[in-house]
Amino acid sequence: MGIAGKVADTIINNQSRHMLIEASLCTRFRSSKSDCALCADSCPVGAIDIGENGAEIKGGCINCGACFSVCPNGAFTIKDRDDKTIIREISSRSGTNLHGTKVFSISCNKGDASSDLTVSCLGRLTEVLLLWPIRAGAQAVEIAQPACKDCPSAKAVSHLSELIRRTLYLYDMLGIKRDRIYIKEIPRRGPTKSSEKSVSRREFLGAIRKNAAGAAAAAIPDFENKEDEKGEDFKDVIHKRHENPKRALLLESLKDFSLEAGTLNTVYADSKDSISAEVEVTAECTACGVCAAVCPTGAIIQIRTEDRFSLNFRPDLCTNCKVCAAACMHKAVSIKGSALLNLLLQQKEMRLFEGKKKACSVCRMDFIDKGPGSDICPLCIDRHRRQMAAIQNLIK
Repeated sequence: MGIAGKVADTIINNQSRHMLIEASLCTRFRSSKSDCALCADSCPVGAIDIGENGAEIKGGCINCGACFSVCPNGAFTIKDRDDKTIIREISSRSGTNLHGTKVFSISCNKGDASSDLTVSCLGRLTEVLLLWPIRAGAQAVEIAQPACKDCPSAKAVSHLSELIRRTLYLYDMLGIKRDRIYIKEIPRRGPTKSSEKSVSRREFLGAIRKNAAGAAAAAIPDFENKEDEKGEDFKDVIHKRHENPKRALLLESLKDFSLEAGTLNTVYADSKDSISAEVEVTAECTACGVCAAVCPTGAIIQIRTEDRFSLNFRPDLCTNCKVCAAACMHKAVSIKGSALLNLLLQQKEMRLFEGKKKACSVCRMDFIDKGPGSDICPLCIDRHRRQMAAIQNLIK
């Protein structure tokens, strides 16, 4: 692509610069076994592509924030009006509006009604934003929803019911009555799917003039540094552990709630709606360590000593992305049908598996000692089995 093409591409994509992606937190980047496509599925304009490098914003982003909301691992980061900023907006009203009697109303900028908080899209909401008004003293949280089915961005709000179900489990744990959050239908203003706004020639040229200088500078190659650039090795990237900022903020909020509530209710969440998971590892584990390597948030930790191998688990870091189970070749890792949400606040490691290790007589890699006669690791045995099967097919 020439410089002119890069300028045009930069101008087109300029509006999505407020969103950053940390690839190492994306399950699709970490393992080809992952089939997660939540961000792409919720993007109303098809601006997200998913490939071997994980999720990428290719252009046309309308800043709805749905990708940030649906990604459990916090791979997306909003640079401007993030959750911390919105929490400050909610808290700023606590001294005058709430006092335990105010119904705190949240709507999108397409809603034709007054609200206490307006977001770009209801698909932008997160669990912490539905918890914080109650934390600030509101009697209830009202989600003022216009006719989203008529909105060009309707796809972005498709996960709203799932978000509310996950939040209700947290309400149960904190002793908040479920009826303190509800949806209220309101009129909608703005264009519908059949009346999307077109861009005039004057507006198009104005946008080019406004962004051309910065785009041109960004598109000019840096000849001094290009030859020295080297791609970071995947092995190095996958062993890095970046904090999930979305989870960190939620845990901080839950701690604030728990300090006030004192006693928490014991709550088990169904696995399909849980923000965490309970992981099991069976005796089929071979000590390959793949589950720990592919875990984006570091919830699974492998520990190797001179003669032992073990796996520990941090429920507070687990996001129920299930990539550990998907990547396990021997199906030794599985996700329980429900998860105890109270473990989110304990921040302690739990032992999943432990076994004596030995070196394979063929490849010299460590594996779990299954007793006398087990001198060859399961990977080498499987490789031999496949080789023999291939030979038999050739003979036939």
